[in-house]
Parts: sequence; C-alpha cells; structure tokens
Amino acid sequence: MLIPDHEYTERGRWHGRLTNKAIPDHDDAIEALRGEDREKLAAIWHQRAAMERRVADSFEVIRDALIRLRAPQALIDLAVRAVDDEYRHTELSRLVASRFAGRELPMPEKLALEVPKHKGASAELRDTLFVVGQCVLNETTAGAFLECCVNHATGPVAVIALRELLSDEIDHGRIGWAHLASLDHATRSEVARWMFPMAYLNLQIWKKETPYDAAHRDALTQHGAPPAEVIHAALVGALRDLIVPGMKELEMDTSAIEEWLDAGAQTDRPPLELIR
Repeated sequence: MLIPDHEYTERGRWHGRLTNKAIPDHDDAIEALRGEDREKLAAIWHQRAAMERRVADSFEVIRDALIRLRAPQALIDLAVRAVDDEYRHTELSRLVASRFAGRELPMPEKLALEVPKHKGASAELRDTLFVVGQCVLNETTAGAFLECCVNHATGPVAVIALRELLSDEIDHGRIGWAHLASLDHATRSEVARWMFPMAYLNLQIWKKETPYDAAHRDALTQHGAPPAEVIHAALVGALRDLIVPGMKELEMDTSAIEEWLDAGAQTDRPPLELIR
C-alpha cells in the first residue's frame, strides 16, 4: 500500500486488505475513452482520494468525541474502524485515478480539516453535533452520492470501486444514528435546532466539491461521476427520504428542513438562521 503513515489493520473491514474484490488491471471501457476524458476522470478520482483522506481525519475527531461522551464501546470501535476504512478509500480512489491516468499517481496533497465550532454550544453538545453532522448528515448523503454514481456507471473499474466504497458508508452513517437514538429527548431537541444550518452547509459543500464539466457528461457518468444536477437531486432525496424520516422517528422537529426542501433546497445564499 502507498500510504506511509498508516497500515491497514486486522481490525479493518477487509482484515488488512484494500478491498473485498480486486480492482481489474485492465478495463476496455477506460481504453476506449478519449485522452481528455481520461485526464478529467483521473483528476476527479484523485480529488476524491484527497477528500477521503480528510474524512479519515474527521473520524479521528469522531472517535475522540465518542470517548469523551462515554458512548458505548461498540460505537467507539466502529469509529476506530472507520478511520481505517477511510485510509483504504483514499488508496482505492488513488488506484482508480491511476487506472484512468495510465500511470501510477502519487498521493494527493492533504486537505485541511476544518472542525465546526458550533458557537454557543456546550463542549458536550459540540461533540454530539460533530458526530451527528459527520455521520447522520455527511455519511448518509455520501451513501446517496455513491449509490447515485454506481447506478449510472457502466465501467467495470468504477462500478467495483464505488460498490466497495458504498459498503462502508452505510456503517459509518449508523454511528451517528445510533448516537442520536441514545440521547434523551431534551438533548435531541437541542440537536434538532442545529440540523437545518448543518444540512444547508453540508449540501453547499457537496455542491462545491462536485462541479463536473457538462462537456464530458457521458464519459464521466459512465465512470462514476454523473452530472452535478443528478448528484444534487440524489443528495436532496437523501435529506427528504432518509434523514427527515429518521429524525421524525426520534421525535425531532424537522419543520425548518422541510420548508427549505419544499422551497427547492437552494444553497446560493445563507438562510437567516446561519447569520444571526
């Protein structure tokens, strides 16, 4: 493996292996692409490698937050494994990028992790908000993103890689939902007041980080990078069909999110709640 500061462990999902199913060394669908399409796809997957590496850092923060919150050991263990998962995702995405590039690409530059400050929240609530924001929001929407990508992909390398990534994201989302379900009603009510601004910012970041070129539409779609508007619809669908119903099941107020969704879930300007 090419990640010098981390070794895949026996505690990881695939017990020290990169994937459950090997990524093919050759893909006729890649060979048939135009050079500029291959370059574009290599750049997209290389950027994904960088983002996966940043998520590994995020799960280290989640692990520490769960320890401080005295969460069940099973959740802490899952967060520990998630760090390992995200390092594998980094290498897997780099490997796919290299297939498109036709040469071995280096690890991308490390992206800085900005941990939300959640001004005005107590230290304990901040820990909970970070776990919920990363797992309930980001990992649930990441699952929707990957499902959207794999449903539109036809290239063998992309399909296998996307399925491997998706298999982990489902468990990562469960960390946040399990923690949220463990909270008392009063704490969940506090969390609910933050969910709309966190959902808004999460969708805004996804929109910023998936700006795919319409000129390469068909080629990108076939290899795991559908158009931005298709991704946006999938992420909005995750909010409407997965996250909101889950919150309602836990008796959390979802009215602000639902009003925003009904208005089109735009992220062009911040809602008043974010600037007060």
